[in-house]
Amino acid sequence: MNLLYDTNVVLNIIRSNNPLILAFLNPENFNVYISVATEAEVKSLAVRNKWGKMRLAKLEYFLERATVIDINQNYINSYIEIDTYSQRINSAFSDYPFKTPRNMGKNDLWIASLASLLNLKLVTADADFDHLNGVFIEVRKITSNDLKPFFL
Repeated sequence: MNLLYDTNVVLNIIRSNNPLILAFLNPENFNVYISVATEAEVKSLAVRNKWGKMRLAKLEYFLERATVIDINQNYINSYIEIDTYSQRINSAFSDYPFKTPRNMGKNDLWIASLASLLNLKLVTADADFDHLNGVFIEVRKITSNDLKPFFL
């Protein structure tokens, strides 16, 4: 199954000086995709945090090898389905495994809807997508312990 990297995963790749992080994240060498929302978030962080030339070069190197998918109307319905499910108001569901709404950031909604539409496994380091796992998308969650070896 091809992979969609969440913003936090891309940031970890750029911050790590260990190239083995790429093999850890993608051991089967699947195609890697990111949303244009992720590209925008990372580039905005780069400007705000005044990344140096080396870190910017690592980002560009990564972006040249990943496939960046634009936000477009093709996945608006998926966005709506996931957003209303997260808010516990999706008419297709009567039972929810969570008791209160899950407020997702708008970029996370675009990322999740892209993963759902293209049947991509979402690789993330946070819990924002946990409630969608096995319902709309497959999520591979990376923990801080998983990443420790790549930051020693």
